[in-house]
Amino acid sequence: MTTGYEARLHRIGRWWGVEIPAVAIHTQCRTLDEAEGMARDAIAEARGIQPATVIVELVVPELGPLLNSVREARRPGAGPDAGQQALAVACRTLVEDLRVSQSDAGRLLGLPHQEVSRLSTPRGSADPRPWRGPQPIPSAPTPSAPAPVLPVDPPVSPTTRPTPPRQASPSRPAWAIAEDGA
Repeated sequence: MTTGYEARLHRIGRWWGVEIPAVAIHTQCRTLDEAEGMARDAIAEARGIQPATVIVELVVPELGPLLNSVREARRPGAGPDAGQQALAVACRTLVEDLRVSQSDAGRLLGLPHQEVSRLSTPRGSADPRPWRGPQPIPSAPTPSAPAPVLPVDPPVSPTTRPTPPRQASPSRPAWAIAEDGA
């Protein structure tokens, strides 16, 4: 006989907090893939039953409005681009704003993580739009002024002494001193 339980998830930094109200259990995990297994094992141990007989439904209340907007945009009759645009917004919100991993965002949205990567902006990119494939290269502008001249290192004079080689400190290994700028 199988028994169904609801596990409510919420973000705690980069972790997922898992709460199972029916058995008053709290646990945490790093990914949504781990959440279902951890909840199943915790319920089985608390109830003294086999984990295979436990069915867990994962619910993320704090992301309900975002996921509902994607569901509404994917409905038939919502417009051809509405679903794709809602997915792109949801991917960016999950990955960039909420710092959810691409794998977890894919699981929440029903997409492979590669699609989430394509729809979300790369980290550090100033372009808020998703990548749309190779773009045509603009023609090179004709230079109206000569290119700036880069400064040259000052010449070394005979009175300048070279810097002595650095010695490894007791707190750093010897291999870590080579030209690391520290």
